[in-house]
Amino acid sequence: MSSIGWTSQDSTHQIDYTHDLVIVKNDNDLIPLKSLDTLNIATLNLSNNSSNYFENTLDFYTQSSHYHFNTFSSKRIMKVMKKEMNDYNIILINTDTIHENMANFISSLSGNKKLIVNYYGQQKLPFYDLIESKVSALLYSPNTNQKDISIGCQIIFGGYPTNNKLKISLNKDLSEGTGFSSEKIRISYGDPSMLNINDTILYQIDTIVFNAIKNRAMPGCQVLAAKDGHVFYNKSFGHHTYDSTSNPVDNNNIYDLASITKIASTALILMDLESKNQFSSDSTLGNYLPNLLDSSDYKNLNITDILTHQAGLASWIPFFFKTLNDGMPSYELYSKLPSSIHQNRVAEDLYMLSSYRDTIFQRILETKLKKKKKYKYSDLGYYFMNEIIKQITNENQDSYAENIYKKLGLHNIGYHPRNKWSIDRIPPTENDTLFRHQLVHGDVHDQGAALLGGVGGHAGLFSNANDLAVVMQMYLNQGFYGGDTILSKDVIKKYTSSPYYKSNDNRRGITFDKPVRDGAGGPTCFECASYSSFGHSGFTGNLTWADPESGILYVFLSNRVYPDAENHKLIRMNIRTEIMKVITSACDYSTASVTQ
Repeated sequence: MSSIGWTSQDSTHQIDYTHDLVIVKNDNDLIPLKSLDTLNIATLNLSNNSSNYFENTLDFYTQSSHYHFNTFSSKRIMKVMKKEMNDYNIILINTDTIHENMANFISSLSGNKKLIVNYYGQQKLPFYDLIESKVSALLYSPNTNQKDISIGCQIIFGGYPTNNKLKISLNKDLSEGTGFSSEKIRISYGDPSMLNINDTILYQIDTIVFNAIKNRAMPGCQVLAAKDGHVFYNKSFGHHTYDSTSNPVDNNNIYDLASITKIASTALILMDLESKNQFSSDSTLGNYLPNLLDSSDYKNLNITDILTHQAGLASWIPFFFKTLNDGMPSYELYSKLPSSIHQNRVAEDLYMLSSYRDTIFQRILETKLKKKKKYKYSDLGYYFMNEIIKQITNENQDSYAENIYKKLGLHNIGYHPRNKWSIDRIPPTENDTLFRHQLVHGDVHDQGAALLGGVGGHAGLFSNANDLAVVMQMYLNQGFYGGDTILSKDVIKKYTSSPYYKSNDNRRGITFDKPVRDGAGGPTCFECASYSSFGHSGFTGNLTWADPESGILYVFLSNRVYPDAENHKLIRMNIRTEIMKVITSACDYSTASVTQ
């Protein structure tokens, strides 16, 4: 069974994927499902069990529609349900029994659809002859517990591998010894015991987070940890705001990623284009933007220098200041309503002239470059990356990124959150009294990205912890995910390395942050991550990190800027790195206990 992309470089143990589930039919190796961007999936729960274990697990992997139906005595109702299934090309049927009417109903659904049945809890499979030719894949489990129902879903999507065989005969066609193998191609989900991790160590995360919320370092957060492609901790804490009656944070909530946009969107696209030989970070800005840069000194800037923050760019330009009149948005530039010339939503009832993009670039180009190559963090280069992506692909950055996310099966990551998700799922950020004069909620916190309509190379991306983790796991897998090569492993290695550390002590990778080398404060705790690890933090209170050597992946999302961006308690209390320390300690415990 292939383990490509799933074994860390120094792994000393294997994840315990022991289970009783068996694939007893798998036409054309349908399981595990691949090319999720081509699938329109529905789940159909035909069991007597009203639980949503299967559906809830599926939501980690992709977007689908869920139906529960167990009435087979009415031809009219069955006809209505059959019609509901017309728009889907994959139907996942979850059931603990199959009787004749149900078998006839399942058979009637097939047509040009592929049917996958997850059958559990019984010792026999009656009426198989009625569905055998109609069902493309069949998964069997003797158990009815929550864990096995979830594992069934994970096998279908390639989270769990299997090579089990039937220990009993289900009928004359499915005899003892029947069983097909299926490999792991995506992240799996389960408890820490599968990695031999001691729960008592992980409980320290709860203590750290509750203390942070109590001290108002943040209203709430999401914390996710994985090792070797297995998520063993995925938990949410607190509320959207400090008001205890506000929405409690859950794992489906969507946070403003701020500068994590740089690695989860811009780097993703640039690496995709470089994998296709359509872009090279070794080139210059002028090579891609000759008309914009004209005779400017900026045209000679090396893109790798820009993306490692040593190109001499100013760290920040407060573009929004010049759009204000007496401290309020100037309605020579803004409109309260969208229009053909005011298409860029900045906040509620505030839309910026679409042409103001030209003014932003003009202001950047009027800013003098520093001649010495020295590390100085800057967002400005990412305005150019945003434009380069548009020039090469003839698409805006949000739509191009969306296509890659769909390929990964992701539906909880993207730009323009108000267009994708209920506002109730999105924690607010700052009560902006300087620029927008309102609570920023469902709009990008970063002022520059807001002026661009919410789609920046440096900010604008929103996500939950799970979908961000999938992007990071794909990087850990050297571009492999879901049975497909998304990016070239050589390009990922190039971007996640530190090209200038030996020459001038610049620790940065190309877009990616890297650990501090001298043991001083930085994005990682001391000795928590190898020098080959990579990640990024975000101004709104986020951090994600991945280590190819240990296989550890970590995501922390919060809205620490609510209601005031000047609240730096999250940083002063070292919350994110303290949690990283606990995760590393727990994983070190699992490795030590296995090797003893």
